[in-house]
Amino acid sequence: MNIPEGYWGIYKDKKNMPLERFDPFRTIVNEFGTKVGHITQFSPLRGNRPFEHQQSDDEDEKVSSPPTDSFCKIIKGELPALVITKQDEEGEHPFSTSPAKMNLQDNTAISIVNLFTPMARVLFEHTQKTSMEALQDRSVGIGLVHLLTKHYDTLSEAPIDEVYSLLRTTQLAHKRSIEALKERYSKDQFTTLHFFNIGEEAGASICHLHSQTYIYANNIGHGWTSLGFLSVPEFHKKVMKNEKYCLACAIAKYRKIAKDPIGQNLLIEERIVYENKEWFVFTAFSPERDGQIRLIPKKHTSRFTELDDNQLNSLADALVKANIALDEFIKNSPPNMHLLQDRNILIRQENEGYDSGMHMLIDIISIQRIGGAEKMETYRIATMFPEATAQFMRQSLIDKGLMSKK
Repeated sequence: MNIPEGYWGIYKDKKNMPLERFDPFRTIVNEFGTKVGHITQFSPLRGNRPFEHQQSDDEDEKVSSPPTDSFCKIIKGELPALVITKQDEEGEHPFSTSPAKMNLQDNTAISIVNLFTPMARVLFEHTQKTSMEALQDRSVGIGLVHLLTKHYDTLSEAPIDEVYSLLRTTQLAHKRSIEALKERYSKDQFTTLHFFNIGEEAGASICHLHSQTYIYANNIGHGWTSLGFLSVPEFHKKVMKNEKYCLACAIAKYRKIAKDPIGQNLLIEERIVYENKEWFVFTAFSPERDGQIRLIPKKHTSRFTELDDNQLNSLADALVKANIALDEFIKNSPPNMHLLQDRNILIRQENEGYDSGMHMLIDIISIQRIGGAEKMETYRIATMFPEATAQFMRQSLIDKGLMSKK
């Protein structure tokens, strides 16, 4: 197959590779020698991505993907793909350069290399053991897409057992890709960005339910947000004078009286939306957008790849119910909240090769219009207390028979 430059992250010429730049007024080098700041990544190929949305005829003007979208064509074997995992089965090597058409309809979930990945996966003009120094400011790594073979637009629509299969194939694809990167680049530290974009306004060019993963071999991904989540555990330990201290674990153990190290009463019981044996689902104490939901595993876990099978199964349950609760909240929110059903789901985890003690968490954040002050700073003017939001969401799940009333 004659592969165009950049497709599936395959490049023949270094000068065509995606480029990254740090804002010189917002960047430092930390004690580990890693650049930290605002990053812009230039990937011109991304402009070629398909935009496959259709408007529904019903009153809610829902935007969805047509049943003939590109993902459906890949699943039916009408378009080529590099399939890394099929549920629990290994597929192509993460550095394969041989995309192929295959009928994948017998699988519940698959992970494939992103056709329009924003980083270079394979570079032919260098050896297989390319050093990071030789690539300098180029973006290098593996971009993945994880999807269900049946067509759903949102997590709220998908059956829990199918979401579990999606999480399983995603986890296996992560592990295979990280091992391949370690072998190729002879290094242990990688940034993993794992997320769902659900809906057009959340950045999904295809609404067909899927998540994405960017695994960077270079040091991109160390923005201020990543730095915060990686640095806070160490700050907490110093304040509490306890090397084993973890805020999330303290919440799981002392939920009724939980305070954080700066003295805030976290009101956990009032903010819980749903919980199962492995996960808490609660409204964010300091939400970035109205209705923000946060999930944390009850057992200390730092990375998605470390979740055991019980945690994955329970996560599927928690994700579906959290999204249904958010659907109902948005549907009943006042118009001046400017909330859309579209949302981003962000899996916040410790980067590979780090040991910060971070407890992973997942944020579900709706799209909402915000003002200039909120763009200017890490700052939010919210219109509803998260305790009231949680009360509404809990009741919506009870009304739908998805949880019992305590």
